[in-house]
Amino acid sequence: MINSYNKALQRTRNSFNREQSNLTIGITDTPLEQAILPEMIKAFHREYPNCKIFLEEFDHNRLKHHLIDHDSDVIFTTHDDITDLAKAKYYHLFSGHFVAIVPTDHHLSDREELALDDLAGEKILLMDNNWCPPEQLKLQETIRKKVDDLDINYVNDVEIVSLMVKAGLGITVMPSFVAIEKADVIKAVKLNYPAPLDYGLVCRKDEADPLVLAFCQVMQEQAEGM
Repeated sequence: MINSYNKALQRTRNSFNREQSNLTIGITDTPLEQAILPEMIKAFHREYPNCKIFLEEFDHNRLKHHLIDHDSDVIFTTHDDITDLAKAKYYHLFSGHFVAIVPTDHHLSDREELALDDLAGEKILLMDNNWCPPEQLKLQETIRKKVDDLDINYVNDVEIVSLMVKAGLGITVMPSFVAIEKADVIKAVKLNYPAPLDYGLVCRKDEADPLVLAFCQVMQEQAEGM
């Protein structure tokens, strides 16, 4: 509440200064965002140097509420996560598929592709519901119900689950565009599990702020060059 108040106060002050503006961006702090956003935001800032940028980290559900409630101007998320938001406008950045993240010394790391049954008997790390877009939640439920002899732990942060895999505490599943590999520590192995996966950024469909629309356009241009 205090942060929202301070941002609202800043917006009011900036309304008297046409050369100054604010942009609040919501993220879930995935390895992908850690890897790409610094340079993408720098590119935007070069074109709009007078824009103050705020970054906020929340789980998927809270991000959507922040967008609807005008607390965030733009959020980064998967396309399947906003299909229930009639007032959301989606900008595509990346497409991908599901992968299993395993330590490089794991017996599954030398495989090119894994079936779900290959996970039988493994220690597996799954994301809790608030951190799961619908397609990942569907995959996790399929694994939980159909794969035998699993030792399951639930995690509520993408960075933490990656850390746990690196520490040898289990393996996990996630979209390929979220997984940024440390080639000497972990490996992403494709899962034989077809699902439509798409990652991008979202603003409100009635958004009229040219700065928000410009940010979305610059992010798309940057993604195309990667």
